[in-house]
This record gives sequence, structure tokens and C-alpha cells, in this order.
Amino acid sequence: MTVFASLSAQHDHTPAYTERLGAPQGQTVRVRIRVTLPVEAVHLKLVRVGEIELLPTQEVTGQLAAHGEAGRWFEAELPVCEARVRYAWQLRLPDDHLNLTMLGLHHTRRGFRNWFQYLAGHVSPEWAWKSVFYQIFPDRFRNGDPENSVRTGEYFYEGRTVEQVPWEQPIDKWGDIHGHYGGDLPGVVQALPYLKDLGVNALWLTPIFVSPSNHRYDITDYRHVDPHLGGDAAWDDLVEAAGAADMRLVLDGVFNHVGNENALFLAAMEREEAPERELFTWRSEAGKPPYHAFFDLPTLPKIDYRSERAVQEFFSGEESVVRHWLRRGAAGWRLDVAHMIGVDGTNEQNVAMHAELKRAARQERSDAYVFGERFYDAEHALGGEGEDGSMNYHGFGLPVMTWLSGQTHCDEPSRLEGAELADILWDAYHALPPQIALSMFNVLESHDIGRALYRVGESRTRFLAGFTLLLAYPGVPCTYYGTEVGVTQSRSGNMPWCREAMPWDEAKWDHDLRAHVRTLIHARRATHALHEGNLRFLHAEADAVAFLREFTHGDGRTERAVAAASRLDAPHEVTFSLPGGTYRDAVTGEMFTGGPVTLDVSGGRLLVGQAE
Repeated sequence: MTVFASLSAQHDHTPAYTERLGAPQGQTVRVRIRVTLPVEAVHLKLVRVGEIELLPTQEVTGQLAAHGEAGRWFEAELPVCEARVRYAWQLRLPDDHLNLTMLGLHHTRRGFRNWFQYLAGHVSPEWAWKSVFYQIFPDRFRNGDPENSVRTGEYFYEGRTVEQVPWEQPIDKWGDIHGHYGGDLPGVVQALPYLKDLGVNALWLTPIFVSPSNHRYDITDYRHVDPHLGGDAAWDDLVEAAGAADMRLVLDGVFNHVGNENALFLAAMEREEAPERELFTWRSEAGKPPYHAFFDLPTLPKIDYRSERAVQEFFSGEESVVRHWLRRGAAGWRLDVAHMIGVDGTNEQNVAMHAELKRAARQERSDAYVFGERFYDAEHALGGEGEDGSMNYHGFGLPVMTWLSGQTHCDEPSRLEGAELADILWDAYHALPPQIALSMFNVLESHDIGRALYRVGESRTRFLAGFTLLLAYPGVPCTYYGTEVGVTQSRSGNMPWCREAMPWDEAKWDHDLRAHVRTLIHARRATHALHEGNLRFLHAEADAVAFLREFTHGDGRTERAVAAASRLDAPHEVTFSLPGGTYRDAVTGEMFTGGPVTLDVSGGRLLVGQAE
């Protein structure tokens, strides 16, 4: 069951129900449950050393019982006995008993994957929960200094000379790697007032280090900014300007592979006895490079973290790449193809490697935000040991865009309907510890997958439906450069077509779209329930979904926000029940009260609960 129009038993991670998050192992935490059922007894069920223990509860009286949500409240002391504690509630009724897990109420005991989770000693970069990110592909965002732009014929790379491409020229396959538009870090500095007005307060920059291609995922030198982006001085200027604008910078860490012009790889190739050889995995397979590489591309030799030197060089050494850029002002790392990092040309020891990386990052900056690109189901890696969260393609972006567009990102037709959409979103969300769920990095589009506007047939209505869900969903929302003014792509497909240059001639902007996006971004940043609240689906039908975000304070006060969206271009009224209180539409200002409500949810609706 995914849709919970009302709850007869409730528990979540917010203070009324969970006293605090991240308590150290060995301590106890007070946890509570609220019930409206005629219970005779309530117990806390705990998994300890593989066995299930039944712990007593006591009924709560006083302020919480008087001022909290209707029902009876019970509390128990949860022993933080392991790094990840799994627990549930058992309700004894006059002629029955029920189990409450993240899946809801059931007669049978559900698998441990579905139980509530508590992470011992876990610290999250909570600034990220309050942020709205903006992804920038530097070469295509803004040219702030034409003097540093790549010149046609300037150098030779993989069989061709590079080219300078006019800013207005559409992307073509010929320029996939070799065509440089000239965007740079001075351009990002110049755009900061624009970005601040839009409402974003964090930037994810795809790679900025010395590289021969326009995408720069084939890094030659990890410790210097590419001169064609302005060099190291431009980074320092950006750090200073971003700090003044209260905007954080997250860099793209390409730690699965290097570029084939990287000095470490060149030394390894030069002679078999070179000490650098241990940083790579060598092989002899017909038709493939003599070393493991990203998708067997000769330009992208894979790093072997069996080598302690590799671990020290990139992750945890005193002068590692991870440490170097955090010291120079980065607020965190997005990890490219995080799921592929490992030893011996595989992804073995993947989570252990990410734990090593995050440990070093936190030593340099206690609130560093580390999230990985994991394109598929990442649940196995999201237990708190490694990254803070991952790019939520599996649990948000891909299914939402498939539902909105009627096809996958690979152009496969799909009849996915709203009920199944809610199922996959809930399935991914409910299995994560709460701090991890709140740290997931949510996108509708990126430099790797097709532009959202293009995929919904340029429909502003359907795009805004998706954008409303993005801004309201648990996790850290990120929009892609230019989408707010209508940037799209010229043809079907993913990269490079999704990397068109940002227009700076405002006559070419969709100003109405930008205004709507701006309003939603500002509403997201101003709404606490959207930063830390739980998730509950209120409605799902073929063409529409609605969900609630809810944060209950320790004294029982509750903050709420509701998002609802249709995938239809035409007006689409749906009826569902709002929890108690009053709500204001973040875009139109229209007011609503709790109870049954009928709304036109085409283009998305974001209703923010008002203080009583």
C-alpha cells in the first residue's frame, strides 16, 4: 500500500516521534508512536544481534498529548545498539495485533528492509537539505573572458584538432568532444546576481580541471583549473564571489578514471616497471585496451584502488585531490559514476572506498556534502557508511520523467501510470534511513540525459508539473542551467544534445516560465516542511499524484506542505483530502482549509501550510 489518505498509527523521524537523530552508539533515544486505534498494548520491536526483541512502552500525557495530533501517544527508549538499528511497532488490539513499519500497518511481520531505521552517530550536511542547486556545464553557461577561449586548431586530441564554436550554433555530433563554446568561471561569477535572484543557493559544476575535451571528464591535471576556464585565479575569484552571495560550490569528482593524457597514466604506459603502473589494472583481451577503462574507452583508463597510492592520491592522503579542493573553497563533491569505483577493474569494495573518501572530506570540512552518481538502484550503498546520498535517478528523476513524457530516457514507450509511479517512488524512499533520504540529490534532467522540456514536447504545463514535484520531494533539488528560460534541445536523445549553450539575450527567454520557476524555488527555500519533513502519498490515479510533507515538532506543532501534479496539458481536477489546517498556494496565493478539496493540478500545485 502506497497511498495513505489518513493514518491510524504514525511514527517518523521528526522530533515529536524521534527525540533526536544521530545519537552515538551505546546511547538510547526516545521514540514515540501516535495511534487512533483501540489498542490494549503497544510494544517496540528491535532487531539486535539478528534477533527481534520486544520492548515496553508507556503512554504519554502532558503537552504532546494535549496539543499534538488526535489520538493516544506511546513512547519507548530505543537502544542505539548497532551502527544501523532497525525497529518497528507492535499494536495489540482486543481481537487482533498489527505491525507498523515504513510500509504501514500489516498483520504479518514485513522484511527488515521495510522497518524504520536509526543511524548511530550519523551527521548529515543539513545545509544541503535547505538548498536548491543549479547545475552548470561550464563550457555552455557563460563566456566571461573571451581571451581564454579555446581557439580552432589550438591543439590536437584523439584524431582531430579542437574547434571554437560560435555561441549561437546548435550542438552537433561533430563537436561532441572537440567543439568548445567558451563558457568559463568568470562567466559564472558574472551570472551570480542572476542566480541569486532566481533563488538558487548552491552550484554543482561539472569538471573544471585541466582536460582536452569540452566536458572535461578526461582529466589531465586534477590540481589545477583548466586555463580555458580561467585557471586557478578564476576559481579563487569564484569562491570569493560565491561566498559573498551566500552560495556554495560543489565540484565534480572524476575518481573512477583519469584522462589518457594524465601524467600518472603516461608514466605507467612508458615502462612496465614504473611505480605508477599499480594505479591501473592491466589486461590482455582482444579488441580492448591493455588496461581497464570506462566502457573500454582508451581515453579513460580506470583507476585501481587496490593500490594504496591511488587511495592516497585521490581520497585520503594529506595532499589528496579531495582534500585539496575542499581547502580551496569547495563545499563538497559530486562523484562521477560512483557505482563503478573499486579495485582490480571492478566495483568491488565500492562502499569501502566511498567511506574512505567521505571520511577525508569530513576531516577537511565538517559539513562537506558528498553525493554519488548512481544511475540505478543504489539502496545497497546508502546505509550511511559511504556517500551522504546519491543522484536519485532511480527513485525520482527517471520514473517521474517517464510518467510525464510517456517514454523512458532511452525513448522506449511507457504506459506508466500514477499509482505505479507512487509505488516506485515510495519503494525507493521508504527503504532509506531518514537522513539519507533527505540527502538524495533529485534531478529531472542533467548533462547526461535529455532536457526535460524537450521530453515533454515543449509543454510548459507538463514541465512545471514535474518541477513542482522536484521542488517538493524529499531530498536536495537541482535544476539544470537554462531550463528556467526555456532552453531545450534540437533532437531526440541524451548527451550531447542536452548541452546547448545558455542564451543571454533576454529577448530569447521565456519570462513567464522563469517567473514561475523562481516562485517555486523561493517557496522551497522558505518552507521548513520541504527541508526536513516526512513523506506520505495522499492521492494517485493514472494522470495525477499528490503527496504530503510533514514535520512535527516536539511539542506537537505540525508544519505541512502538499504537492499535487497532473501529466495532462488540459485542466485536470482531482479530489483528495488535505490534513487539518490552512494552506496557501505558493504560486497563486489561493487559500484552502483541511478536508476534502478539489483542485486543478495541471502544471502542478504547491500548497504551503500556514502557521496557526
